[in-house]
Amino acid sequence: MSSYVKRHIRKSQSERRQEIIEATLELLGEYGLEGTTVSRIAAAVGLTPGALYRHFYSRAALLDEANRQAAERSTDWLHTAHDPDVLLRLETLGASHHAWAKDNLSTVVRPFFLEVAVADRPELADQLNLARIKLYPRLVDLAEEGKRQGSIRVDIDSADVAWAMLAHVWIEDIAFLLGGEQLVVEGALARNLKRLLDSFRPEQPSEGEG
Repeated sequence: MSSYVKRHIRKSQSERRQEIIEATLELLGEYGLEGTTVSRIAAAVGLTPGALYRHFYSRAALLDEANRQAAERSTDWLHTAHDPDVLLRLETLGASHHAWAKDNLSTVVRPFFLEVAVADRPELADQLNLARIKLYPRLVDLAEEGKRQGSIRVDIDSADVAWAMLAHVWIEDIAFLLGGEQLVVEGALARNLKRLLDSFRPEQPSEGEG
């Protein structure tokens, strides 16, 4: 098929909507919320602003959908580890976050932090639904699973486990955003996470104990 024909194939409404969302996420990562204008989004996908509104009735509706998809993608990271032992799974997740963050830096990580940085939106404290916040209840569930299987002490608050993981991934994200990837590569963050996770594991009986 010639390149001319490829350029002129009509896209379905759902394909065009997804194309617009992908462009919006990229622009959010580059320009932030205020800089992601309808004109920029339309230009990125080869539409006029008027044509863009045929797919999303408002800029707010488009941003909401882009944010929703970014939030869903953030939970994909949880599927990068499958160890039966929950603490080992969490440790593996900590190690795998490096690659995941690099792959999603412009469409999930950077848009999330730029959204958080918007100072004139106090409602964010109650409404933040971008990226990692979606991870919190999933991580709490993992901690509860660990307690049931005996890999996490029953006296540990599951929220502590969840926040330990969130702190790890957020610090790694910030390191990427500030150009400090070497901090991640050298493994200091992973070692600190392992020490913290090890403190959640039940003590093993000493030799000779019945």
